[in-house]
Amino acid sequence: MTVEPVVARQGLVDGGARFLVTGLVVLPLSLGLYLGAVRVGGDPHVARVLSYVVGTALVAVLHRRWTFRTPGVRGALGWTALLYATTFAVVLITHGLALAVLPAVVAAPWITAGAWCVSQGLGTTINFLLLRGVVFR
Repeated sequence: MTVEPVVARQGLVDGGARFLVTGLVVLPLSLGLYLGAVRVGGDPHVARVLSYVVGTALVAVLHRRWTFRTPGVRGALGWTALLYATTFAVVLITHGLALAVLPAVVAAPWITAGAWCVSQGLGTTINFLLLRGVVFR
C-alpha cells in the first residue's frame, strides 16, 4: 500500500501570485526570442510561434511543479495539450489582428512589441483560468 502526500489546493490569490512570478521569469526569454527574430529579419508570425513554443515548454514544467503544486494529475496531459493547442490558436490569431490594428493606434517602433503583449496577455489569462479550473483542479 502506498500513501500519497496530501497537497492542499492554494487559493486564487496564491495561485495567481505564483502564476505571475512564473510568467515574469519566462517573459524576458519569450519576448527576447520574438523581438530578436523579428530584428534579424524573421517573419513576425514565425517569430511568434517560436516565442510561444519555447515559453510554453518552460512554463508548463514550472506551472505543474511550483505554480499549482501538483505532483501529477491523472488525465492532465490530455487537458494540458488541448489547452495549449487552443491557446496557441488564440495567441496567433490575436497576434495577427494586433499587427493589423496597432499601426493605426501606436507608433511604428511599438507595433511589434505591442502585438506580442496583447496576444500574450490574452493567452496568459486563458491559461491561468483553464489550468486552475480544469487541468489542476
